[in-house]
Amino acid sequence: MDLIVVTEKKIRNILNPILEEKNTLAVADLKFGTVILPRSDSPKAISQLAKFEWFHKIDSQNDTVTPEIDDVLLNAQKTFQAIDEVVKGLGIPLTTGIMEILFKGTVIKKDQYQLDDLKSMVTDLEKKYLSVIEQPIKLLKESEDIKRSLAEYQTIKETLSLVKKLDVDIGSLGLVSHFYTNLFIIKTSDFEEIKRTLQDVTLYKYELDSKEESAIIIIADSQETDKVLKVMRSFNSNPFTIPQGVSQVPSKAFQFSESKIKELVTKQKTLTKEIQNITKKKRAEILSIHEKAYIAKEILESLRKPGGTRSFSVIQGYIPAKMEKQFKSATGEWMSVVENIEDTKLSAQVPVLMQNPKFARTFEVITESQGIPKHGESDPTPMIAIMWPIFYGLMFADVGHGLLLMGLGLIFKLKGQGDLSRWGMLIAISGAAAGMAGVGTGEAFGFHIDHLQPFEGLLEEGGALHSISWLVGVISVAELNFEQVIMILKVSLFLGIIHIVWAFLLHIKKLAKDGKKTTMFTEAIPNVTLYGGIVVIMMCAIGSGYDVMNMYSKIHTEAVPWVTVFLGDWAQVWIITRIAGIIIIASIVVMMIGGLKHIKAHPEEGGSPANVFMEVLLGKSVECLAHTISYARLGIMLLVHAALLLTVNNSFASLGGAESPSALVLLIGGNIGIMMIEGLIVYIQSLRLHLYEFFTKWYDGGAEPFKQVVPEMFYNQFKWNRK
Repeated sequence: MDLIVVTEKKIRNILNPILEEKNTLAVADLKFGTVILPRSDSPKAISQLAKFEWFHKIDSQNDTVTPEIDDVLLNAQKTFQAIDEVVKGLGIPLTTGIMEILFKGTVIKKDQYQLDDLKSMVTDLEKKYLSVIEQPIKLLKESEDIKRSLAEYQTIKETLSLVKKLDVDIGSLGLVSHFYTNLFIIKTSDFEEIKRTLQDVTLYKYELDSKEESAIIIIADSQETDKVLKVMRSFNSNPFTIPQGVSQVPSKAFQFSESKIKELVTKQKTLTKEIQNITKKKRAEILSIHEKAYIAKEILESLRKPGGTRSFSVIQGYIPAKMEKQFKSATGEWMSVVENIEDTKLSAQVPVLMQNPKFARTFEVITESQGIPKHGESDPTPMIAIMWPIFYGLMFADVGHGLLLMGLGLIFKLKGQGDLSRWGMLIAISGAAAGMAGVGTGEAFGFHIDHLQPFEGLLEEGGALHSISWLVGVISVAELNFEQVIMILKVSLFLGIIHIVWAFLLHIKKLAKDGKKTTMFTEAIPNVTLYGGIVVIMMCAIGSGYDVMNMYSKIHTEAVPWVTVFLGDWAQVWIITRIAGIIIIASIVVMMIGGLKHIKAHPEEGGSPANVFMEVLLGKSVECLAHTISYARLGIMLLVHAALLLTVNNSFASLGGAESPSALVLLIGGNIGIMMIEGLIVYIQSLRLHLYEFFTKWYDGGAEPFKQVVPEMFYNQFKWNRK
């Protein structure tokens, strides 16, 4: 514990710049906004808040009804339900899909909708929506009727298939006076048993196409009806009937059902084409009014229960601090108040609105997949924005593939909607990073850039690009020899070390903010020093020529890679290995002391000294090493990518090169296949390095996101009329 006391001041001096850094840099500062107004003005206030948009409503427990809002909401719900049923019936996707964008080039343009208030919007929709969906509703109803009739006749056909050769009019069987007569379908194997059971009953057996089943006509005295039915039910057989309106002769009924099915199928095909045509023609218009109705419904539902009294409404929510003036301007005709959030209970419920710089905004989709940051927690988005392009670019380094991927991403960005558009931008950035990294590897579709026309001439001395020619192939994968592979892996591990240390420091920062000093000084900080010691030992192993077994027994005077750069020439292997060993042992001792103190303070957790020992030695030590090695996948994926392209290009050359059609097919197909498979695998690996190796060490996430009054629109752009 003395070690902790001695070093605490020095450690604080090192960490203070990190711990004092504002964690809210990428999270908007919010304030508490309140609007007090006559309840009769609630519809107008809702419209104004929708116009302002940046208002996160706090749900009220007040059950006081505002008729003006409820009436408008009911109309909006009915309108939306009617349109939504048509959208579902026609099978119209609410957003443009990937395949549609790629092969149809579909572009959805937003309609400019002039809006006075939500009430007038709902009224306008009520007037216009029927003219848009009237024809689709008619066609869908007709389609449902045909489906229903088709199902009925298919059932009749299936039922009659067993007796389709019988020419007996079963409709007249029950008309015989004083007798019970009916047709039954039985298992052939049961016939003799039925015959013995019903000895006094007349049975006529008919062979069917299926040898396993037979048809029998039973003629019995009317007084024997109950007995016959009871016996036949015991053999799982009920009287065979044909629906009314169809010939009661099985053979004729079967033929009729067949012809009716053919007729209905033909009608169904014709109707399906009509529905497809109307869907294509009116899709944009239907989606537009569907979205308008949805937005009106959502806004009214979210704001329909303002607090307050029977006469006055109180609408409360959160607003961005920087938009306080706009909020007061939007609610200026009523009493509005903006306050700082000081209530501790209220602070825990405050939603989070991310406000990253433009360059980092694209990477919010990755942060959101893990959950947006809680208050007091650093937003990882800017960090992802830095490391993601590096990771993806290194693993997928190729100018040609990178540019194609960037182009594909831009298509999704420009033509897609919602999440697809956002992910499209991420794909575009990833492709751009891969293209730039491809310059470093000197590769374009697996070919050497400096050997391709016109680049060869441009990169040569006197060429326009000669000044940057040194960049081409700076991390070359042209010759996959041992030294080259080792160099690429070293770069990969170096990036991994930076990433992991960054995560450790953020964990320390989080503990400091939470006031968990004991955990910080007995676990988090020693974990960093332990990791640093292990990394340094790894560097010493490289410096000694991988003489791992003799690093402590021999005087290795070699320089330690990377370490020498910071400490000078004295940092030789034999010195640094001993210093690193002391740091590792000290870190382990501190963590064990901290662990033992924890189990003593918390006996209810059931911990033991053995658990602490195993956790520190195996959990922390092995974890540090395993997570670092995990980043070797950066270099491995690069080498795999290069090797696959080399295989394709060698095959291309062996088949005759550009003069051979089959060789060209192989070249194009191989590149497309590699690009698709590798692009996805590299994305998964990059995501793993962030979510598992990086996030798990310090990030929780899971805060409630800030919800704007108006949901995201794909097909409309509201233009509020000024009054």
